Amino acid sequence: MSTDPVLGEGYTLERIDLGSDDEGPLLASLVHREPAPRDLPGGPGTPPLLLMHGWSDYVFDRDLMDHLGRRGHDVWGLDLRKYGRSLLPGQTPTEIDHLSRYDTEIGAALRRIGHERPPVVLAHSTGGLTAALYALRHPGRVRGLALNSPWIEMHLGPGARALLEAPVRLLAEMLGQRPILPQGSDHYARTTHRALGGDYEYDLSLKPPGGHRFPATTLNAVLDGQRRLAAAGPLAAPVLVMHSAHSRLTPRFDERMLHADSVLDVRSLAAAARRLGPRVRIVPIAGARHDVFLSAPAVRARAIAVLDDWLATDLLAAPTMPGAGRTAGDGAPAPEDQAEGGSR
Repeated sequence: MSTDPVLGEGYTLERIDLGSDDEGPLLASLVHREPAPRDLPGGPGTPPLLLMHGWSDYVFDRDLMDHLGRRGHDVWGLDLRKYGRSLLPGQTPTEIDHLSRYDTEIGAALRRIGHERPPVVLAHSTGGLTAALYALRHPGRVRGLALNSPWIEMHLGPGARALLEAPVRLLAEMLGQRPILPQGSDHYARTTHRALGGDYEYDLSLKPPGGHRFPATTLNAVLDGQRRLAAAGPLAAPVLVMHSAHSRLTPRFDERMLHADSVLDVRSLAAAARRLGPRVRIVPIAGARHDVFLSAPAVRARAIAVLDDWLATDLLAAPTMPGAGRTAGDGAPAPEDQAEGGSR
């Protein structure tokens, strides 16, 4: 364990060995915020928090993590295999063949945090889909889900996803780890990164403008995960879903993207969120970007206030239901899909 080179002093980095696949060794990266003198004491109702990033992304928001730590939360962050701190030379960035593979590193992170105190998972975009599926497969392992613009449904909804599933599956079988889509536009980076016109600093080699090239296997895994989530029963854990009030999805950049989600269709996202379970709070945030915490400072402050309020009210009011509320169904992977540490 060492000081995290991304977040700096006060944060430790631990590598999680995941075995290997056909591209070589696999690892995940777990960061932990050390307690600071100004932190409020965490009471028995104050859960740990585990941050998870989105696609072509990594955990880097130290200001948010420090804010949550000062409020008494024990704060952790996880870079999944082939992302951010965990991406090794020769690996295809973001490549995965089934989202259940990530159960290995999420499970290892939860063991490190301590099974006696299940955390709230604060997850963004594709990480929100991965976290929701993990919670379905492992009831009681997480205290709640705080989802930041989760990619839980395809643009234009279930019908569009259903049309894509078969051809994308076929292409994934043909192309494997090779890209299925060209590199995207830099519109979102222009709204967020300070050097490109936004408000925040992050490593453009780890979170590149336009994203990494999208592997065919990864897109197939996302579509499969969305199908499984839509077909599954309700989540046992309480859920917060935050997203922008509007999308702005156009081929040419315009200034309205500074105040909208320029990545996902928020109407499809919100419709899917309403089906997650009986204890879901959905909050559209006017002026928010795709990552609501990378919005303009005043909008970011509103998003943080929503999160703080949910952690202090809805989450604490929800009954704890370890191991309850669900039997295996279509939301869980078939036995042959279950991840092993050395699988891709």
